[in-house]
Amino acid sequence: MNNEMILNNREQRIDLVLNQAALSARKPLQRLASYYGQVLERRLSIKQTLCLLNAQLAFVMTVFPVDCAVLLRLACGAWLVSALLKCRNEL
Repeated sequence: MNNEMILNNREQRIDLVLNQAALSARKPLQRLASYYGQVLERRLSIKQTLCLLNAQLAFVMTVFPVDCAVLLRLACGAWLVSALLKCRNEL
């Protein structure tokens, strides 16, 4: 019985730490969602914000000039098209 209480106490502490970490990671995303919402004049969820960030990163990786293989450029272009389609469906 004593071992069960120790495990439960440890599990509770681990859950508390993980919940605090998740809240800390979510806070900047909520601020960014608020900013994007002000720009777009509508309310955005965290998922929609992540979709927009994915599209922005794909755009940067596709457009900025870097000496790389053509196949890598095509892969980045495909990523950009995929990200834009996901944003269109999500927003």
